[in-house]
Amino acid sequence: MQGPFFWPRRPAFFHNTTSGPLWRKATHLRWRKWFEKTFSGGHYVPVSRPEEWPQALKTIQAFRPDTLFVGGGDGTIHHLLQLHMLPDCPVAMAPLGTANVLSYHLRGKRDFSFYSHRNPLSPVSVRLGESSGRFFLLMAGIGFDGRAAQKVNPRTKRLFGSLAYPLAASATFVYGPGAPVSLSFQRNGVEVEARQSSWAVLRRFPFYFPPFPAHERTGIPDHAFQLDLFTGKNRRDLVFFFLGAALGKSGNFWRRESVRTEKLSIKEGVAGQMDGESTFFLPNSLSVSSRSITLLFSEQGLRRTGLPMSTEPGSKEV
Repeated sequence: MQGPFFWPRRPAFFHNTTSGPLWRKATHLRWRKWFEKTFSGGHYVPVSRPEEWPQALKTIQAFRPDTLFVGGGDGTIHHLLQLHMLPDCPVAMAPLGTANVLSYHLRGKRDFSFYSHRNPLSPVSVRLGESSGRFFLLMAGIGFDGRAAQKVNPRTKRLFGSLAYPLAASATFVYGPGAPVSLSFQRNGVEVEARQSSWAVLRRFPFYFPPFPAHERTGIPDHAFQLDLFTGKNRRDLVFFFLGAALGKSGNFWRRESVRTEKLSIKEGVAGQMDGESTFFLPNSLSVSSRSITLLFSEQGLRRTGLPMSTEPGSKEV
């Protein structure tokens, strides 16, 4: 559900000071100064180690903010979800991580400029995905990108930034797509299908990264995922898929088939990723959770993600 536009008055800033590559330290400082200058009644909470996070959230909860700014990347918000972060507080992202995919979706652009013009933001409630008690927001990947995520380590991200991801994918590519995984799902709520795929992705947002089309829009379905199944059996097929996707073409070898589904069952254990963070899926199911998070979208972000614009009257402040 989408609410009227507004601008925060009493926000808190959960700042993961160790996120992102080494050369982004100056950007961290600029965000802190921007927050303290813009919100005289705000509450700034820096954290540098994971063990500090639970206490930081308690401090923020006691402050009772109207908005939670999260300084970090997709991994930061993913790990906060596991701590049951302030369920009723809308979240805005300060893009201080490595890839910052969520920030791009919320703001609708790659230019990570400050919120300096106080452009109003629109709260949108988004249901989370879940598997074995672990929650995800953007996407979960099974197979190929799960094996690639295992090759991404914090030191590589600190040194190489977002380049760490294509490096990991290239290293995984050497060994091909991997063994197919047995999956079952209900297509559009009608019938159960059993399939095998070396790479499957469950997502709530449009794709952001190549070789998938940047213009693709899915909106955010309330009770379902977009399931992408990738066909193909060997490295040759994978080469044709990446080349074809980069050129906007489809071929007869490795293709992507997309369906809507509420639940995906995995028949055997397999490497995976949630919001870019490496995990291992046991024989289990991935489904849409009853838990939700409220995200603050800019007007540009609503257009980018394919969400309808709010028609309710709103103002820059509430």
